[in-house]
Amino acid sequence: MLCRTCGKKGDHWTSRCPYKDLAAPVESFVDKPPTSEAAAPGGATKGSYVPPSMRPGAERSVGSDMRRRNEENSVRVTNLSEDTREPDLLDLFRPFGPVSRVYVAIDQKTGVSRGFGFVNFVSKEDAERAINKLNGYGYDNLILRVEWATPRAN
Repeated sequence: MLCRTCGKKGDHWTSRCPYKDLAAPVESFVDKPPTSEAAAPGGATKGSYVPPSMRPGAERSVGSDMRRRNEENSVRVTNLSEDTREPDLLDLFRPFGPVSRVYVAIDQKTGVSRGFGFVNFVSKEDAERAINKLNGYGYDNLILRVEWATPRAN
């Protein structure tokens, strides 16, 4: 057995070498690949984890668009029938103005509507007009309740 620290043959391992404090470090054997301090992105310390979104060259707008959705033009629709789907809500709300997003909550196990949904309008005036006209409107043998959507509390 050859010790990597002192280079002598003997009955000791590298970690138990009695000469490890006296011997100069051997440059031929490297446990870890060489790293440069300049490679650490964004002031991160050596060996610390940097999420992909914070790495150099990462596009930062992908995840933030979902969190910064314009909620002020969002309308909540409740008392929907089990048969209601997103195209049905789109057809119902489209006459009031351009709609940017429609969502109907669907039960994952049964595949039927959970009875509520959300409609996002491009302009707040169109959303207000839709609330005034469709709140209390009879749709699919049920009376709809249409109101401003409140942001979800975390």
